[in-house]
Amino acid sequence: MSRIVTASAPVAALVVAALALPAAAGAYATGGTTAPTSGQIDALAREAGTLPPVFPVAGKHDFGTGENGFGGGRGHQGQDLLSACGTPVVIAKAGKVTVAKWHAAAGNFAVVETESGTNHVYMHLRSPARVEVGDRVGAGQKIGVVGQTGRATTCHLHFELWTASGWYEGGRPVDPAPLLRRLDADA
Repeated sequence: MSRIVTASAPVAALVVAALALPAAAGAYATGGTTAPTSGQIDALAREAGTLPPVFPVAGKHDFGTGENGFGGGRGHQGQDLLSACGTPVVIAKAGKVTVAKWHAAAGNFAVVETESGTNHVYMHLRSPARVEVGDRVGAGQKIGVVGQTGRATTCHLHFELWTASGWYEGGRPVDPAPLLRRLDADA
């Protein structure tokens, strides 16, 4: 027995876009016989912001101890994710880049505002973020790699979660650990 699957408008648009990829990418549009790859469809979904949230460290990592968590000593406003320098850092949830720069304490960092208005902050990147203010970014898109910039004493990603109106714009920091642990379990 066959089933009929109905796609939502965003998914249907992705399929149509995937079928319009150039022949060099192996799409149907130019008479090729190869269907779009899952990687091509994932790339389009990232651009459209339709992929589900993902864990921001794409490699081996550790949540550390109490001092690495929200409120842990020194007024810590995020969660440190310990990982080897050079481990890829990816966007956790689609949004728009509102800040991408250097700060003495944060090192190389970027802020992404999600559709809900919350902000995700990625700090201590080894090099300047691979995005610019105004860029639309998708879940899973590489933003940089784990580093030890700013006042970091070891290689890690410092991840913050802020309520709307955003990072130092009227929002307030909230503990990102529950979100991060859920995303980590889903990975």
